[in-house]
Amino acid sequence: MKNRLAFIIGTVFYIGRIPGAPGTYASIAASLAFYLIHAPSHWVRPELHVSAICLVTFAGILASDVISRSTGIEDPQFVVIDEVAGQLIAFLFLPFGIVNLILGTLFFRLFDIWKPFPIRRLESLGRGVGVMADDVLAGVYANLLLHAVNVVL
Repeated sequence: MKNRLAFIIGTVFYIGRIPGAPGTYASIAASLAFYLIHAPSHWVRPELHVSAICLVTFAGILASDVISRSTGIEDPQFVVIDEVAGQLIAFLFLPFGIVNLILGTLFFRLFDIWKPFPIRRLESLGRGVGVMADDVLAGVYANLLLHAVNVVL
């Protein structure tokens, strides 16, 4: 039961099993869910946003650790809960809007794929923490860039 629940959480309800680019699919799904939740009010409550990030990150550490141990793979490509956490971080403390959603998704994917210093090093933390930490920092980088863009625009 624990492995099955970890798999559902880690793959974000099996998005991670879709062939092609599961990380990108998970980022798009997270952005779409964020939009659908906040579009009716056009308002994001920061305390709920931070709580969601903490919950997803903590659940992701636990789930990816269980999956890593059960499969023997340090960072399984089908675990995409880390993309959800990073994507949510990319939108933190920013005005709600379609431009920020699109740019935030693109910036997050850029940093997640490119992995500038020290993002790649965080993968070496191993298992659950290593799986999540690099995407959390990629989300922070995307967030900082998006804040800069918002200041300019």
